[in-house]
Amino acid sequence: MLLGVAALALGIYLLKFRVLSSAAPVQEAHPTPVVFSTPQSTQLRSSTTVIGTVVAPRSIQLRTETVGTVKAIHFQSGDLVQPGQVLVELDTSVEEAMLASAKASQRIAESTFVRIKKAMEVQALSELDLDQTQAQLAQAQAEVARIQAVIRRKILVAPFQARAGVFDIQPGQYLSEGSQITMLQGVDQFVFVDFMMPQHVADYLQVGDQVALEHLGKKLQAQVVAVDSQADRVTRSLAARAKVLSPPATLQINDSVKVVAEYGDSQPTLLIPSSALRTNPTGAFCFVAQIDPSDTSKWIAKRREVIVGATLGNDVSIRQGLDPKEQIIADGSFKIYDGTWVVPSDLTKATP
Repeated sequence: MLLGVAALALGIYLLKFRVLSSAAPVQEAHPTPVVFSTPQSTQLRSSTTVIGTVVAPRSIQLRTETVGTVKAIHFQSGDLVQPGQVLVELDTSVEEAMLASAKASQRIAESTFVRIKKAMEVQALSELDLDQTQAQLAQAQAEVARIQAVIRRKILVAPFQARAGVFDIQPGQYLSEGSQITMLQGVDQFVFVDFMMPQHVADYLQVGDQVALEHLGKKLQAQVVAVDSQADRVTRSLAARAKVLSPPATLQINDSVKVVAEYGDSQPTLLIPSSALRTNPTGAFCFVAQIDPSDTSKWIAKRREVIVGATLGNDVSIRQGLDPKEQIIADGSFKIYDGTWVVPSDLTKATP
């Protein structure tokens, strides 16, 4: 019984082995159709990509300068406010009463000063009396100015044209000194993008240089308007600022954007389709189509390790690893391996 089972298992194994052995040549007998392409030679500068932050040219947190109770609110969240527009009024009834009293004292001081000055003309009083009266008038005027300044500090106005943010205050609410009212983001025809550049790139970066921005799939151009005078002590990176003219509505303040900066001199490089590039944990590679030494009528795929540069649209630059005269497998590389027999899908494109 056991011998019969063993013989049956051995027979099944030998049958599978023959089937697999006979199938292997069949797999190699049919080439894999792929698309060939020749690398494009070009001149490119080195580039680096960092993350930048969109910054408003004018932006403030509107806060109270003094304590008080909210008397009136003259704007809504999201409103476009104009320079000098009153936004929030705090109660000034106490200060108004103090101002009336101070103005009355000022009028008395002015009247006294006039009388003393006339008396001095006929030498009825001494210069000391005139000096004292003049000092009292100055004190009265200063008190009026002080109270007026307190009242002005309780009336919050927009310093420039801006978009008001969300706020959560109500009339009658008591606010302490420094309480935040809302954010005011300036409305301008441009925005800034702040970013940090590695030291080896910052050495080439100058005011007036152009950098490329990528945001939500769209590309924008920006001009460098400022470069910090010193590098960060820890990261050794240098802060820079670029200016974007006529930004799209989708580019909001505090958004993150990709900043691509080119630097250095142009260097010869090769461009290949992005579909030809493969990656793994050890790096990037592509497949090159070569004539089979054993049969010059056939093409075989050879894996080639490459060093990748910048991405330009649907192409990627190769800085090292390819020869400009070689033919690469631009499409279909996902279904082949090193040594695979391949054939161009359009036989007119490549002939061994």
